[in-house]
Amino acid sequence: MNQQSNNLLPLELACYEIYDNGYDPLNTIWEFWSQHMIHDCQENLCILFENYRKCVVQKDADVKQMHAFLMQLNRVLMAYFLVHFRKIKIDNVPFTFAESTEAIMADQETKQRIHNFFNRITE
Repeated sequence: MNQQSNNLLPLELACYEIYDNGYDPLNTIWEFWSQHMIHDCQENLCILFENYRKCVVQKDADVKQMHAFLMQLNRVLMAYFLVHFRKIKIDNVPFTFAESTEAIMADQETKQRIHNFFNRITE
């Protein structure tokens, strides 16, 4: 496996861990906030963007798009933190997703099959 694939493997595994038996998203959120402060998250996002901007020769439009995405990610991260910290109930919030429900379900079902396949191999 080449180095670039090795670097992406933890990200891929994190995407598939939601299909593990006993996976608890609330525990994942709890673990994250017990190890990281919101200020550190903001600083790391800024460092990530600066490294992206410096190391990768990109068009200005691509850099602006990455910056906009990281700022949105920062905002949603802070929002989730505040929902948790202030114990705000979000059960009744009608979320609208960028993708259709069918596309999200199809993606989850595909990843579930991949997860199950590799689980069978490792057992």
